[in-house]
Amino acid sequence: MSKEKMNKWGQTRRMGKAKYVMYYGVLLWGVSFTILTTAVEWMTQQSFTGSWLTIRLLVFSVLGFFIANFGWERKEKQWISSQPKPAKKQH
Repeated sequence: MSKEKMNKWGQTRRMGKAKYVMYYGVLLWGVSFTILTTAVEWMTQQSFTGSWLTIRLLVFSVLGFFIANFGWERKEKQWISSQPKPAKKQH
């Protein structure tokens, strides 16, 4: 992980895993894909179904939760492995 990415992740990780997953996974990923697929439905069929909107929101939010959770874990491992190792004490 580059120093720039390391610093950026250091700032991002301060929000905590729960807020990160809710913000990036549920809100950004879940809501964005719900809007995108609903817009495609509207453009292709000139209508949309409310129940499908609810189902999409639930499904994409759950998927976003898992995607953001795995993303957090991956970035956290990279961040930890890129931290300087403490010097070993010699006896």
